[in-house]
Amino acid sequence: MQNLGSILSRFVRDIHISDGAVLNSLRRRWAEVVGHAVSAHTYPDIIKGKILTIIVDTPQWMHHLSFFKDEIIMKLRAFHIESIRFRLGRVPDTNGKSADERNLSLTDEDARFIENTVRHLEDNDLKKTFEKLMTHGLTKGKVRKK
Repeated sequence: MQNLGSILSRFVRDIHISDGAVLNSLRRRWAEVVGHAVSAHTYPDIIKGKILTIIVDTPQWMHHLSFFKDEIIMKLRAFHIESIRFRLGRVPDTNGKSADERNLSLTDEDARFIENTVRHLEDNDLKKTFEKLMTHGLTKGKVRKK
């Protein structure tokens, strides 16, 4: 006679419920697993077998993350993930805050970086555009300072 745990385990494995449970757990802990900077630009999308597909919000981040693929996989071993794929797409807002609430805090270091980067631009419109883009990139996923 088999115990209930082994029967349920086989049932969950056979109908692939375990992938959904793992994915749900991974989504809840995503920032903890990959770090806040990476989690602001990525989202765990789907697990098929032991392969996780990760949505990435820009081609630049996708390129950057490709260099850290092995390191990311090592962090995902606890979730029984053996391989990852990146897919360009829209990263959902997972914290329920509006863009205005999320993207407000620049550190002093970030502000100096932006200022030093754009100070040599002579065209004021171009300078403002670059400041806005850099501010968005550096603050995405951060929380409003109180």
